[in-house]
Amino acid sequence: MDKSKIYVWGQGCLAVLKVEVFFKFMTFFVIGPILDWIFTTWVLGDTPVFNEGMFFSILSPLGLILTLVLFLAAALWCYYEISCLIHAVYWSRIGERAGLEEILKGAWGNRKELKHISILLAAVYFVLFLPLVHVGYLNSLVPKVEIPRFVIGALQRTNIGSLGVYAIRAESLILFMALALVPLAMILKNMNFIKAVRQNFKWYRLISLTDKLKLWSVFILWFFAESWLLDLLQGRLIQNQDFNLSILKYFLRSQSYRTGLLYWLFFTLLQCVAMALVYLLMLGILEKYGELPSISGPEKGNEVLKRTARTAAGGGRFLAAIGKKFWNSRKHKKLWAGFLLLLTAAAVIGYFNEAPLLHKPWAIGHRGCMYEAENTIKAVETASGLGADYAEIDIQLSSDGIPMVVHDEGLQRLAGVSDKVEDLTTAQLKELTVTSNGKTGDIPTFEEMILAAQKTENQIGLLVELKPTADNKEELVNKAIEIVEKCKAQNQCIFMSLDYDSVYLLKAERPKWWVGYCIYGGAGKIEDAVWEYKIDFLAIEEGLASNSFMEKARDSWLPVYIWTANNYDDMENYLQMGASGLITDMPDLAREEIDSYMKNHQEYYVYEGKGYPQEK
Repeated sequence: MDKSKIYVWGQGCLAVLKVEVFFKFMTFFVIGPILDWIFTTWVLGDTPVFNEGMFFSILSPLGLILTLVLFLAAALWCYYEISCLIHAVYWSRIGERAGLEEILKGAWGNRKELKHISILLAAVYFVLFLPLVHVGYLNSLVPKVEIPRFVIGALQRTNIGSLGVYAIRAESLILFMALALVPLAMILKNMNFIKAVRQNFKWYRLISLTDKLKLWSVFILWFFAESWLLDLLQGRLIQNQDFNLSILKYFLRSQSYRTGLLYWLFFTLLQCVAMALVYLLMLGILEKYGELPSISGPEKGNEVLKRTARTAAGGGRFLAAIGKKFWNSRKHKKLWAGFLLLLTAAAVIGYFNEAPLLHKPWAIGHRGCMYEAENTIKAVETASGLGADYAEIDIQLSSDGIPMVVHDEGLQRLAGVSDKVEDLTTAQLKELTVTSNGKTGDIPTFEEMILAAQKTENQIGLLVELKPTADNKEELVNKAIEIVEKCKAQNQCIFMSLDYDSVYLLKAERPKWWVGYCIYGGAGKIEDAVWEYKIDFLAIEEGLASNSFMEKARDSWLPVYIWTANNYDDMENYLQMGASGLITDMPDLAREEIDSYMKNHQEYYVYEGKGYPQEK
């Protein structure tokens, strides 16, 4: 291979790495926190919101305007990072060795095209579409946009849903390949988004089929290689929010964080190399057809940045002089030194202090387990035999007001009929045969399920998810209370719901019962939720699990149960983060992982009894 080409590739990779170190630091510790603070304080009103509340919280005129402004600001930052990356690789390719300062200044000049009305389309393209495909053009602020895992899991329970998931992924990749040269046109030719799309297709008409196939093959290879690698590292990579002021504490205290950081560094390095090579390939193809724009080399020096640095240094010297003068004016230096030492010790202790977990981790079978038809008595009995502490079940009201154990509002997926649960009587529902996980079964009543759970060898507990309609929340809560007390199962059942009104109603009626909030998405400060929401625990979709999230919940004395954890490595990672329960389709794996974790980790738990922590 030509040594000059290897040299160019090496310089391109180093240039990309240089830019990424800067942008990741700025994104994690400056830009990201600022945007998050503005959204939390001015859009959400500093109040945490979950589930569908996330969408309704921004519907006020001011909320919509601020959300749009923040979205455009995020788009500008994402575009600026990609612009810096492309400029850095471009200059490396022509033999210009630009410093970070020159790269930042050179790329900043290419923003005039964003003043066009098409900036809204450009923002959607850079903030949502490119991170969704996650090929070629990566950024630090919005590293990846994903369909939530629980949505994917629900879709993949049917053949049509599985095909739909693959179709969405294939269509997004095809559309990306069709528009893959748009960022180059915007950045290198200073075009607005509409003109860049036209230029993109003009370039494609000029490029031969062989070169187009070469480029598309690289994109497809990236797509599948990264998907494979992410599946391999699933649950181990740390997330953006894990880079905060607690990073030292996470690193020293958590093996999972150290491992996740190592994998993240390795994965990020691979991405930097891949971006450099892909950009060089695209630039080389454009040059081959005489379409590579000529942009001036990096401008050496930046007086604004230099003046800022000199001002900051002067300010630092001024403060140091004041501090020295203040220190020397004190006669009792030992007293001050002792005070500072105590203050430092208190700060260090507070920094590394960790709130204890409320109870030992639980293995919780999701809808019973995946080895039988979901939400059937047989599924719960099997989960009990596999060592589950609890079985998660879903209850809805039939048309005659009886709580039935069934998940879907409609019965098409499970029973092949178009009716809804709320439209059929208990007798009609009992006549149906449900099919899932390759097994069949019947729809039990809530009372039948409790009685069956009480007869299991370990008297498995039930994590009951309330699934009300808009009109029967109070009735469902009251019927659930009636049945639990009739069966004397107060110490065997705990409750949760995606609907906070139902959680609030149940907690108001039975304040000593263990009642939690189930969330698949949230915005705002989780530490405020303990005051805003009357709950005993959180059940979160696994996409929300991060070191920072778990730390905040732990400091708020909120146990966290994570759903749906079906990967062995994920389970280990979640337990090390501080999860108090694993809601899984495979409770036998959760039992094995929890037992292994308990043997290797000695930890203090506030409640050592069986069942849930109860008020005495």
